[in-house]
Amino acid sequence: QLVLKPKSSEELLDEATTNLRCVEWRHLSYELMRSSGGGPETYQLSRALAKGENIDFFMSHSWHDDADAKWKALTKFVETFIFKHRREPTFWLDKVCIDQ
Repeated sequence: QLVLKPKSSEELLDEATTNLRCVEWRHLSYELMRSSGGGPETYQLSRALAKGENIDFFMSHSWHDDADAKWKALTKFVETFIFKHRREPTFWLDKVCIDQ
């Protein structure tokens, strides 16, 4: 039987911050957004956040969406972000940032 030790909110926040991951735009692809599952190969696309780093965007993956429309909109959105900020954005994407 698994017994969990109670943790304070500070401990939980520290653990969540330590384990938070992101994926860089260059590691996202149409094929990744089109496919339904995550696993070790998708998790390897993500990385731990650097100290003081923030994730630019939270994105939840749905394979029920139109992959063509989603990728087209995302690409246009990122192009605008790069023009404005002079860098590629980072994302939290469930199928990549959660070890499934």
